[in-house]
Amino acid sequence: MIDRKDIHRRLALLRDDFVRNEPYHSFFEQFDRQLQRRRAAQSLDLIEEARAIAVIGAAGSGKTRLVKRVLEQNQDLTDPKDGDELIDYMRIIVPASETMKNLAILLREKLGYESERKSDNASEIWRQVHVQLRNRRTFYIHLDEAQHLIASPNENVRAGVVDRLKTLLNNDTWPVGLILSGTPKLLEMLNSDPQLGRRVDLVKLPAISRVSHAKEVQAIISAYAAKAQISLSEDLDFDDLVPRLIHAGANEFGNTIAMLGFALEDALLEGAAELKLGHFSEAFRRTAGCVPALNIFVAADYLSIDARKMFWDHFSKFGGK
Repeated sequence: MIDRKDIHRRLALLRDDFVRNEPYHSFFEQFDRQLQRRRAAQSLDLIEEARAIAVIGAAGSGKTRLVKRVLEQNQDLTDPKDGDELIDYMRIIVPASETMKNLAILLREKLGYESERKSDNASEIWRQVHVQLRNRRTFYIHLDEAQHLIASPNENVRAGVVDRLKTLLNNDTWPVGLILSGTPKLLEMLNSDPQLGRRVDLVKLPAISRVSHAKEVQAIISAYAAKAQISLSEDLDFDDLVPRLIHAGANEFGNTIAMLGFALEDALLEGAAELKLGHFSEAFRRTAGCVPALNIFVAADYLSIDARKMFWDHFSKFGGK
């Protein structure tokens, strides 16, 4: 009999696993350099202008998870916990169509500041935020889905967003570094203001392809199968499977890993001894709800199928990043 609880524990550990690809190492290096600069300046009682890092990739590229993993595993950072007096970093998911005043309110709440006045204007709320950032000795704010900051069509509003970000970076008493993760639309904001642009280091998560990433994806399939404690079928043709898997992931690294996870889940819950192509096609059918003719792991002309339109745009609404 299949022990479904044990299988789901294995799958949970597998989902928690993280592939340290080139963008991961790039972000890790840039963030570590910035953090050590700040630590060194603080130890000498010096106030230096902070910098930002923009982590940019399409939906499903894995940018959110990449940033979270680096921050959580950095031993020089204190994990933010409720009730802690000091907060090295904090994370805010920027809601769609967010105003800077509402963002300030979110930051103020995250910092544990409660105002008795409901009529505080935006400037006063931001003043309170800056005071709390200094008191909490906060080095970094991670603004996830940062492209929402420039959703307004009003140029004055967009300019105000840029000015506020620059104020955080070069505050006279306590500059705060920024990590901005978002879609390529975020580049519009960075390119709109040279003063902001010069303060930002870029980490891009490019699309993957069978030409550039086939060997890496094949190695990941083997590694994940081993961790899931399942063999690979001798009938698996990697020359055929890997391009299909990458296409099924809409050529995004995070999506591709997620689809592999779905196939392993189907195989394990079925009680299969081997991972086969059929598990990939069944996983895609189950998650995309498609007929065989539109199944990327079945169709002969699978390259004509738009995986993002069929599946990943829908999946992203449930947290796939």
